[in-house]
Order: sequence, then C-alpha cells, then structure tokens
Amino acid sequence: MSPKAVEAGRKDPIFFIEEMLGMRLHKGQKKFIKQFIKAQSNGNQPLIRRFLLSCANRWGKTAMIACLQLWYLFYKFGIRANTAEDWFDIEYRTANIAPFSSLTEPVFMAMKAIMTSTYPIRDPITGVASVNKCKIEAFYLEDRTINNPPYKMYFANNSYIEHLSLMGGKGDNLQGKPYGLITYDEASRSDHLEMELDNSILGRLLDWRAPLCLIGTPDQDSNSLLYFYRLYEEGLHSMNASYTQTGSIYENEFMTRDLIADQERLLELNPLKDQMLHGKFIFGTMTIFPGQDILDALDSELDGGIRKQDGHRYVIGVDTAIGNDEMSYCVLDVTERPYKKVWDETVKGSSRSPQMHLNYFCNLFDSYKEGGNIEAVVETFNGESARFYSDLPPYIKAVTHTYGSWQPDKISTDNKNPRKNKTTKIQKADLLVALKKVLAAHDLKIPKGDSALIQQLQIYKEDDKRLPTDRLFALALAVWLAEDNSRVQEPVFQSIEW
Repeated sequence: MSPKAVEAGRKDPIFFIEEMLGMRLHKGQKKFIKQFIKAQSNGNQPLIRRFLLSCANRWGKTAMIACLQLWYLFYKFGIRANTAEDWFDIEYRTANIAPFSSLTEPVFMAMKAIMTSTYPIRDPITGVASVNKCKIEAFYLEDRTINNPPYKMYFANNSYIEHLSLMGGKGDNLQGKPYGLITYDEASRSDHLEMELDNSILGRLLDWRAPLCLIGTPDQDSNSLLYFYRLYEEGLHSMNASYTQTGSIYENEFMTRDLIADQERLLELNPLKDQMLHGKFIFGTMTIFPGQDILDALDSELDGGIRKQDGHRYVIGVDTAIGNDEMSYCVLDVTERPYKKVWDETVKGSSRSPQMHLNYFCNLFDSYKEGGNIEAVVETFNGESARFYSDLPPYIKAVTHTYGSWQPDKISTDNKNPRKNKTTKIQKADLLVALKKVLAAHDLKIPKGDSALIQQLQIYKEDDKRLPTDRLFALALAVWLAEDNSRVQEPVFQSIEW
C-alpha cells in the first residue's frame, strides 16, 4: 500500500475497510462506522466513547466488529509516541469480548478470513458469493495465532487482539491491562453487564482514551436487558458521551430478497419477530413486572437516599435473614403519590449478630420517626425472624405488622387506631399484586442507581425458588403496607428457636 493510501485509511475507516481490506459494507454499517471518526483524539477528549448497536439477527454485526478491530489494530489509535520507532515498539492490544466462549468465535473467524482474503461476500441480486481481496495480508502474523479459546491474533506492528469470554467472571480477565478498543458482542446477554462495565471494562479504556462498543440483538430473557436499554436510551439522547443506533435486517443489502422473505415467513407468528427482524426491545413475557413499568419508576434524584423530612409519613419493609441469605430493609416515603423509596440496606444475614441486626433496625426506625408518622412490616417465616420481631421494643412492635407463618397473639382493642397491634396474615400474592399495581399506575419511584433491585424486579417470576428476591420483597412489603391491604386473622403459633 502507498503511504498516501495508508494515511487516507487512517482518517477514513470506510476507505480502509473497502479499499485495504477488500470488504463491502451496507449503509447501516457505514453509518455506525462513520461515528468512530469522532472517537479519535489528538490530545483532547473524544466526542464519543460508548457506541451501542441494537440490531436484528443477520444484520452483519460480526463483519462490522471484525473490520473495526482491524482498523484500530492497524493504526494503534490512542498511542502517542515521540518517534515512529517508539510508536512501533509500544505494545498495543484490543479485545473482543462476549458473555460466553462460543460467542467469541464468530469475530475471530471473520478477522482471520478477512486477513487471508477468504471472507465470502454475497451478491445481493444473485446470491452468489465471492471473496474479499485484502491488500494488507502481510500485516497479519498468522503463524502466531492461538486457534483455541481464548483466541488471540498478532500483527506486524506489535499489536494483538484478545477474544475473551467473561464467563460470569464479571470482567476479571481484563484486569491490569489497557486496551485501545473493546467490542462487547451480544452484550445484552450478560447477566452482570453493569457490574462488568463499572468494575472492569471502563477502567481498561482510560489509558488510551479508547471507545467501547456494545453490540447485539436484545435478549428478552437477559438479566441485563433493562440496563442495556438504559444505555440505549442514553445514546439516543447523546448522554454520557454515547451514541446509539438500531439496525434492521432490511438494511443488509447482501441478504437477498428471497432470504429476507423466508425469514419473515419463519417469524410470522413469533412474538419475538420485531426483536429478530428489527433489533427492537421486547421485555420478558413470563416475568411479573413489565420492563417499561420498571423503567418508568426510575428516579436519579433518589440515588443516595433521602433522610427524614418534617411532616412526612414512612413505612419500612424488612425481609429478614440471620443466616446465609440477605437481610433487606426498605424505607418508603408515603406522604403522597408516587411513593418514593428513600432508603435501603441489604447485607448478608450472617454478617451481623441478631442483636446488631435488631439495633440497626431500631436506629433506622428512630431516624425516620416523628410522632405517629411511621409503621413497619417484618417477614416472620421462621423462628429466627419471629425472634427478631419478638425482641423489638414495645413502641416499635406496636406499629409493626408481620408477614409469615408465625404470627404474634396480640389483638388490639384500640378502636381509635384499629390497625395498630393487629396480627396480620398476608399472602404472597397480596404483596406481588400490590407492587405490580403501583408500578403500573406510576405510583412508585425507586433509585435509578439501585441496580440490584432493578434486576430482581426484571427477572422475577412466580416460580422464584432460584431467584434473588430479598430486595424485591422488602419493597413489596413496604408497598403492601402503604396500600393498606392488611387483613386481620386469628394468630398461628410457632415455636421460637432461642
């Protein structure tokens, strides 16, 4: 390649991909790739650092990721050196990551095929394929390639790419190294996307002011779907130096009309049709709480909590645990609608002694107490939680309801305030229905940064035996109490383990 062509490719990724790699791009791919010009920095902060693509199946994301990676590896964007020799000597790396090992292979195979001029390019009319003609084949050091997971490819300018599966490791295998570009293939399918970004991925991009690509088809059963959607929305509004694009199968001009028609017929009655053809978000149909209702409840002003305000009324829900499960406290401000979740704490039950758990709850109760402005409800399904309730000071116990098979035997004769001192039998369905109703009515606000609660709401199903539910049920108890759905019943006695 001539020096003029090499310089042209530096400034124009589409020229690099089409002329130097011999690849062809459709309009949607070109639109996404053009944004990367804004990610290049000459010492100033890049305009865009996070790129998100929500695309259909068969849109062409694998080829696009492969081409972007090769562009970055060829030019080593982000490296600033005094001389050409220094630039060459500095080791440079990028990463293509995915939630599972099998998902890292497609980009690896595509990059190999592009660099060896064996990548098939289908004619959009005839459907007949030819192969690309790469003009920089010598750039790829094929003999150094690691051809089994974790895949690795080396290049002639002291650069290389790692193809890494996070495999539930929350990004630990990225630690300790800077990267010039990270592409996250099928990012929405990760169960820990927010944790991976915050704890590992973003920190690896700082040294070279590198961009991050989150690419894939939304997965309606993913634990991270709502978080992926929040990032999608931020990019639509150019928030946090981000860019969002959607891509439908109809943009892929290398898919013949017959192939697209076959896909349409195949998906005609499929509820995921819009997800697979257009890359649209479809929230899980088996979950209890609709995704949009959860998103509508998020409020960044509640992040960090709000302490007691004069004249306000509060309820506290407590999902108890003294052992290995989590103990969760949730405080709702119920002065007016929408209710506001103003405080919470969730800790492993065994991290504190029963006395310290009790002390924390009493202090929390007192911190919001002002006259008769507060009530509570405590889960009491076993002896440990029954003991927790029984040890409460009388002034707190008098305004605390119980949810569980164990119930206290104290019946109120206070006609002026009939709710106080009553034993209560609450059904699990009562809690879920109350929470579902307030979310649907937009009568509840929760902190936007409360990712653990958001995930529990998103994935919750009626068969919850293997699901984390502590934060959700602390919230549901508080909401039920706020909605005044208590019912009086005769007490059920159960022995308390002392």
